[in-house]
Amino acid sequence: MINQPETRDLLAEARQVLLESVAPELAGEHKYQALMIANAMGMAIRELEQREQGQPEQTDRAVRAYLSEQSVDETAAEAEANLARAIRERRLDGTDPALRSVLRTLTESRLLINNPGYLKR
Repeated sequence: MINQPETRDLLAEARQVLLESVAPELAGEHKYQALMIANAMGMAIRELEQREQGQPEQTDRAVRAYLSEQSVDETAAEAEANLARAIRERRLDGTDPALRSVLRTLTESRLLINNPGYLKR
């Protein structure tokens, strides 16, 4: 495959141009919107990187394993929704260390995409 850039690389380059060339020339609401777009592009880049590393599959396996141990019906596509439903319906023990571990894994996975700096604090 000759000269086919990766999606991540295209997003990273476009984000850099937006932040370094376009956004500085804008003011007010337009600058705010450009920065929001750059932030969304950064999130998409991090999500692509996580997929390349297999992170979503690992998180999904952790959720499915926990639900299986708790005898909560689920399919791979609905694991997180079923976990949330089981918590809302109080079918799971909120003090269970295994549940807390799964919730922490899910939260950290999301933070790595949405706000990676938070985990560094």
